[in-house]
Amino acid sequence: MKVLFLSNLYPPHVIGGYEALCQEAVEGFARLGHQVSVLTSAYGYDRPFSEGNIHRLLSLEGDLQFYKMQDAWSYPQRRARNLEHLRRLVTEEKPDVIFIWGMWNLSKSLAQEAERLMGSRVVYYLANPWPIEANMHRQFWDSPATSPLKTFAKRLLRIPARLVLREEWEPVPLRFEHAPCCSAAQRDQLLEAGVPLKDAPVIYEGIDLTNYLAQADKRTYELKDGVLSLVFVGILAEHKGVHTILEALSQLSAEERKRLRLTILGKGHQQYEARLHGLVSQHRLSDVVEFHAPIPRAELPAFLGKFDVLLLPSVWAEPLARIMQEGLACGMAVVGSANGGTAETIVHGENGLLFQPGDAADLAKQIRRLLGDPSLLRKLAEGGRKTAEERFDIHKMVANLEAYLLRVTGAL
Repeated sequence: MKVLFLSNLYPPHVIGGYEALCQEAVEGFARLGHQVSVLTSAYGYDRPFSEGNIHRLLSLEGDLQFYKMQDAWSYPQRRARNLEHLRRLVTEEKPDVIFIWGMWNLSKSLAQEAERLMGSRVVYYLANPWPIEANMHRQFWDSPATSPLKTFAKRLLRIPARLVLREEWEPVPLRFEHAPCCSAAQRDQLLEAGVPLKDAPVIYEGIDLTNYLAQADKRTYELKDGVLSLVFVGILAEHKGVHTILEALSQLSAEERKRLRLTILGKGHQQYEARLHGLVSQHRLSDVVEFHAPIPRAELPAFLGKFDVLLLPSVWAEPLARIMQEGLACGMAVVGSANGGTAETIVHGENGLLFQPGDAADLAKQIRRLLGDPSLLRKLAEGGRKTAEERFDIHKMVANLEAYLLRVTGAL
């Protein structure tokens, strides 16, 4: 089977787990004997290029952090180039199926053109809500500027911008004829928003469990020096809810905080990082909280092995957090927001603990529960490991996706 993967980003330049998962699926399909190629953006590089079966040719609609007005005026040329790259690859490689992954910050016209070129032989793997998210252009032009005068000027410029961006201004109608989802939570969110998903089974994401389970095997579930070690891993952004952790720690007593250590691993927007450091100072948490720079993914299993508890405080309903899967497999007690794929996975008190999103008092309550009953760590960790082994194996995910694509192409 010839499979052309389409993704906004592709390692080593990624936002999160979706893009890394795409690479693992590509490699998994190749190991199974399929002919695979990838069409993605040239983000992170000076120029577009192809290397083997990886074609880094597409242009994103804007910078991942800061939108520029010229991104609107250059849209027609960018759109034409992107569509031409897709058409050329389809003509040259003659794929049996186009497999679409993340599309945020790529023009949806690419997916629309894939549907036109391939008919029903287009499959989407939906592991974030990009079909219902406002694109970069609308996010910028619909928001106010930094002053009344600039807002007025922006509103005037919005009129020609809307004309230039006419294909992007309203949602691009996509058929989503074949659209497996990473979780029931993700599927339900899209259906409730009116996305016309048709053949949309849940195919859970997966990770390579080997190194994580090896760390779990080393655990004794005894607190080192009587200190409960907590960790957050991810992008430092408002929707990730890291501030909720700091607010929760501030509600614990001084004696309780003496028995805790929190490590925050990640980086993000400068303003939000400054806010987090401000909360640490405001609540006098400098003896409890450590900020850690991001690490290579290969080092993550050993890093997680140093901690007792993984915190998932996302305010938004994450479809299925990859770090949750890794924490469960690593034998950690996972404490997460009761929303999205986390609530779908965690059974409170059995394989983890849940708290209401954004509720610092509820999170503090769960941390107190672990401080008061360290034996609970073992119960939650063992339940979590079982969940990871049964549900989040990368080989199972690839096999399920392969069977799905074979059915779509009529080869099964």
